[in-house]
Amino acid sequence: MAIDTEPSFEEISLTNQVVLLGVAELQQRGETPVQTHDLRRVCKTQLEGVETTVVGTITEADVMRSLYRLEDEGFVEERDLEGTSPTGKGRPAYTLAIDVEALYAGVDDELLKGDG
Repeated sequence: MAIDTEPSFEEISLTNQVVLLGVAELQQRGETPVQTHDLRRVCKTQLEGVETTVVGTITEADVMRSLYRLEDEGFVEERDLEGTSPTGKGRPAYTLAIDVEALYAGVDDELLKGDG
């Protein structure tokens, strides 16, 4: 369920913003809900075109922590995919819970260079 108020990006780290941009990119391609390992690949690709040393390398654990925080803040929603992982647990996947335009308006401009 999408949040009704304008999202606040002021307290969201650049890493979390990169993860949000990754979810947005995949959503626009019709590839959501997305799991963490796929999202990490997109985030790494996005960072290649950004000239900032603040974020650095994003690990799968970073993506998972970001998704948990972003879900708590109402920016993404967790969706269960059909099937289970080898350990028998469902693998969560995520979609945006906010409008893509609000996302692009709120994230740090440094992260948008080269994005459109």
